Amino acid sequence: MKKINTMMKSVVAGGCFLMSFANAQVGINTSSPQAVLHTDGAKDNPASGIPTAAQAANDVVFTANGEIGVGTLAPAVKIDARSANNADNSIGIGETTQAASVAGSGAMRYNPFNGGKMQYSDGIVWQDLISSPTKAVVVANLQAANFAVKVPYQVSTGISGWTEISDPTANFTPATGIFTAPRTGVYLISFTYDFVRVALASGYFSEARYVVNGNTVVKKCVKSFSNTSKQAQIAGSCVAGVQLNKGDTFQPHIYQSVYNGSLSLRTDITPASNEYGFVNLSIVEQ
Repeated sequence: MKKINTMMKSVVAGGCFLMSFANAQVGINTSSPQAVLHTDGAKDNPASGIPTAAQAANDVVFTANGEIGVGTLAPAVKIDARSANNADNSIGIGETTQAASVAGSGAMRYNPFNGGKMQYSDGIVWQDLISSPTKAVVVANLQAANFAVKVPYQVSTGISGWTEISDPTANFTPATGIFTAPRTGVYLISFTYDFVRVALASGYFSEARYVVNGNTVVKKCVKSFSNTSKQAQIAGSCVAGVQLNKGDTFQPHIYQSVYNGSLSLRTDITPASNEYGFVNLSIVEQ
């Protein structure tokens, strides 16, 4: 189907018939082209109007600016394959024996040797394409009024209400205490806590628990006690590497079996206070 605005001119020169169309739009498998050339691969576009994102996912357009959109009707760069339907948005780049100097600066290729890698041409040699993303580094502490944060007896309790000191990748939510892994890999996690003074019961214990995806305990660090009725401030710490997949969530928990009731963590909001700075969390992507 061809959609052509009416401005047209024709010229006969040297026996050749030349014709040009101003503001012309050509549609293939669509009666409502949205660009200079618009192909609807699945023939699922509406008879008029703009296709939905799902309908445009199988379309290809060539714009008046010389840009190509694959799966998108509004390419932002010369070749744009960022469809809203991202099932097949990857771009295949093949192998070549062409010299980097011949390919020119900015060319890319796939090199299958030594396990395979992507390379780009700097105009002289093929350079390895190395990605160095900003790693997740979370530092937080618990700043709360005295006796404000309590851990119930024999209940695994997620610690929330953190004050964030550092989180350059914005993967930690201080209000909930939940960290979401930006990439699959190992994360080194350090968690310290301290309770207010209480009389210990013989054989009782507290645990720092590392909980993934809301219900899976992947690490426990146990602090046990043997002296009956001894007054002490129960404290504990846990340092461990935790394997997380991209999108996994992590939250530190505390389980206490030292006091038959809700036991308060040792906290304050004033740095000069003797109760300040005892509950801390750090998460470092390796």
